[in-house]
Amino acid sequence: MFKIQGLDPINNEILNVLQRNAEISVKQIAYKIHKSESATHERIKFLKKGGFVKRSVLLLDYTKFHKVEMAYVLVRLNDHSSLAAANFYQKVKTFDEVMECSQITGHFGFQLKIVTTCSRAFYIFFETKLKAIDIVGETCTNYVLAEHKYETAFKLS
Repeated sequence: MFKIQGLDPINNEILNVLQRNAEISVKQIAYKIHKSESATHERIKFLKKGGFVKRSVLLLDYTKFHKVEMAYVLVRLNDHSSLAAANFYQKVKTFDEVMECSQITGHFGFQLKIVTTCSRAFYIFFETKLKAIDIVGETCTNYVLAEHKYETAFKLS
């Protein structure tokens, strides 16, 4: 589906496998793509060195946590300058509750994915951290009721 310029189908296969399981051994990858271990290892090194792999992480199943509340907050800044936007996202990067921060088009300039342990914790975050940023103007909060699809892997062709 997605293509990365400069990569051949074998490199795409390797990335597809690694996106699903970053802990898989080189031997297992080599078997899946029908290449030798040494050739596979060299390709993985090339992909990492070339910046095609941002990082390898372990994804936790948040449904196993005792309490998790997730919300998306749309934020409109009072100041629409590039400097104000840069200051805003540098500030929200420091908040543990903010899992994602995207600059978007439309009426609001940013979308934040917020994760807290309860509505009270969200309220405290909202009042003492987010609203404390002096350039934050209008906000709109949407609580997540259920997550029906969650993917982190791009399907490469």
